[in-house]
Amino acid sequence: MVDAVPAAGPKNRFVRFVTSPLHGRYPPPMRIVGDWISSAGIVLFAVSVFALPWMTVGLKDVLGLEKTLGLKSPRESFGLFESPWVWLTVAVLAAVVVCLWFVQTRGWVAIAAGAFCLLFDVIFFIGAWKKINSIIGDVIGLARSVPFIGDLLGELIRELTKGMLDVRVAAGFWLFVPAGVLLITGGVLRLMARRGEVT
Repeated sequence: MVDAVPAAGPKNRFVRFVTSPLHGRYPPPMRIVGDWISSAGIVLFAVSVFALPWMTVGLKDVLGLEKTLGLKSPRESFGLFESPWVWLTVAVLAAVVVCLWFVQTRGWVAIAAGAFCLLFDVIFFIGAWKKINSIIGDVIGLARSVPFIGDLLGELIRELTKGMLDVRVAAGFWLFVPAGVLLITGGVLRLMARRGEVT
């Protein structure tokens, strides 16, 4: 007589939670083109935030020294971690990575993250210029407080910063645009997939 094989017990709750997106009524994660496109957007998002500069500040080569003597003008690069907004982008990145796997209606999450990327670029550009102008204004105001020559000194600083300061957005800023476009595209394709359909 052969002993009966005991039925397998219930799965561990953690394992069941982790594998739950594979047994839902929507297409499982990474089974449709939209999820792969969203993943590419997530990669660009992460590279932009963690690895690339967002702004460069330097002096213009008004004397032509760079061309004639090969001397490079001083220039400093700043990443997003110099900004107080960085933790918002890190939170959004973490949310979209988690939701790409766990949220069955993850299309809306990807679209929202993509819209955030595009909106954040606009806010960053406006905020960065306001911050720089505020710093320059403070320096000019401090110079103008000097007795006797304050007005002349303040005007001189204003003209120098206007003519010599070179401020530009850098690669991280620009890479956020295709990251947002990929996330929105991937989200739309995910929403277009019918329940249970794998493309």
